[in-house]
Amino acid sequence: MRIGPLIIGLAACGCLASCVQDLGHGEVDWDHGARRARVIATLAPRAAEAEARTCVPDGWDWQAERRYVRVRYRAARLHHDTVATVAEGLALQPGDEVELWPQDCGAGKLARVERLLSPPAPERGERQ
Repeated sequence: MRIGPLIIGLAACGCLASCVQDLGHGEVDWDHGARRARVIATLAPRAAEAEARTCVPDGWDWQAERRYVRVRYRAARLHHDTVATVAEGLALQPGDEVELWPQDCGAGKLARVERLLSPPAPERGERQ
């Protein structure tokens, strides 16, 4: 058995492990389905309706004191964009990191943003 390839493989794994991005220090309720997401844009009710109409039941009141944002989140190695409702009293801007509860179209529920998260730590070597 050659030990050289094993040592090279272990060294490569060690190098790759240092590249892993921290995903929030336990801020997101992963166990119950929440995701970390980034706000892409704030949306007017009409724009939200045009994008998410197929996911909500008939009679959904798009104007009912709700605010909407388009967010991008990662699930199963893929990036997804979706429309989400914003919790009352939460002021969001594009670029904000948020806790997202993904949509469940089968149950007629839009995605929802519950809270603002602290910004991710700067990359190594990146200036603040």
